[in-house]
Amino acid sequence: MELSTTLLRERFVIRDLPMADGSAQAEEGETLTALSNRLVLPLRDANGDVSEIFIIRSRIMHAAVRMAAQILVSYKRSGPLLVRAEPFDFEEVWDRIRVPHDDVYFNHPWITVYSKKGLHFFSGDHHPFLDVIEKCDLKNPGNYDHAVLIAEETFKRMGRKVAISHSSNIGLVVNIKRHMGRCGLILRSPHKTTTFNLAVEKKNDEADVSPSACLNASAAFLEGIQLAVRLGINNEKIRQGVVEPYGVENKENISAAKRLSELSREIKIFENNFAVHYRPERPDFPQLTHDAEMFQRQILQSPASTS
Repeated sequence: MELSTTLLRERFVIRDLPMADGSAQAEEGETLTALSNRLVLPLRDANGDVSEIFIIRSRIMHAAVRMAAQILVSYKRSGPLLVRAEPFDFEEVWDRIRVPHDDVYFNHPWITVYSKKGLHFFSGDHHPFLDVIEKCDLKNPGNYDHAVLIAEETFKRMGRKVAISHSSNIGLVVNIKRHMGRCGLILRSPHKTTTFNLAVEKKNDEADVSPSACLNASAAFLEGIQLAVRLGINNEKIRQGVVEPYGVENKENISAAKRLSELSREIKIFENNFAVHYRPERPDFPQLTHDAEMFQRQILQSPASTS
């Protein structure tokens, strides 16, 4: 199975405007912000034709990527999801792949799954505007940028004039063929944001490159980078006595360190199953933690933080 997709980190800002007749709206001047990660998942049949498309949104990047991997596995095993006699159980899958550390230490994690039939599943509290923008996108598929204009017209017909601005940047790019796959990932540290790439090939005559395995490995890197940076920031705060030595940050670090070990094992298994090449180099979680400690130390020692 082949796969080409992109994970976008999106920001929508919805601002109320005066009505055309000059009258004020009840909530004139209000500005709402909707943040999301969005991944479009096309499912292709043996001929390479797209049979179904799912859109996954999430608060956390790696959550959307892992849900996409599970949908791919089910599609490969049992075919299209939307025409099954027994519906695909999104809730069971989400319960299985969700990360306990996120539930405790991340700010309100959530996830949603859409298709041409609408919203199939959600967990947690997502911004309702995201449902609106997906409905608008369905009216003109293939031109996602136009969905913002449709959303503005939709609000106008409801008696509310708004201006919607949309910005996005790439978190993950995936291009998987039968014998080779390439994934480009964002690497966000406290002092800079860069990218790295991994190229995946099958080993000898063994199984083809697996899109779901590539997605899961990408999710492990995205999650691991985030955890390593957070671990370093907390380490330095604890070391300098900014926070309680046995407080929330310490408990978070114990959980993060355990999770990083799990992710490192998962990535190692992926590297054992396929020939994996990194460019410029494989992200080093301990080094990322150390860099975050140094960065946090500079912040805490700066005149602004001590004044």
